[in-house]
Amino acid sequence: MSKTPKKQSLLGKTPARKNTTQKNKTRATSQRQAQTKQHTIDTELNSQNPKPKKGLLITLAIIAVIIIAFPKPTLLTYKKLGMVSKSIYWPGVFGYGATLVDSHLHPKFDDKRKSLYLCSDLQNPQSCQKYQVIADDGLISAIKSYF
Repeated sequence: MSKTPKKQSLLGKTPARKNTTQKNKTRATSQRQAQTKQHTIDTELNSQNPKPKKGLLITLAIIAVIIIAFPKPTLLTYKKLGMVSKSIYWPGVFGYGATLVDSHLHPKFDDKRKSLYLCSDLQNPQSCQKYQVIADDGLISAIKSYF
C-alpha cells in the first residue's frame, strides 16, 4: 500500500460560485438610467420656469426710469453767417434749465425748425440771436467731445 498524502483544503469545501457579475451589471445600468432621467427632468424644470429675482427686476426698473426721465445731452452743430460751432446742449428737466456747456447764454432749442436761440436775457426777446442747427448728434458724440 502506498501512502499518498490526502489533499486537504484549508478553508473547507466552498460552494460553487454563482454568476453575480451579470446581476451587478444590470443593477448599475438601471441606476445610471434612473440618474440620467432625474437629471433631464431637473434641467427641463429649471429651463422652463426660470424665476428671476425680485431685486434684479427692481434694479432694472429703477435704471429704466432714470434713463427715460432724465435728460440726455446732445452735441449740436450750429451756424450763423458762415461761422460753424459745436456745443454740448443739455435740455434740462422737462424743458427747464436748458444750458450749453461752454456758454453763459441761455439756449432755446427748436427741434422742429432746426433753430437754436441764444439769449443773454430771457425776459428781453431782443437779446436773442437765431442760429441754424446743422446737426444734432446723440449722447455718445456729446460724451466723446466732452472728453
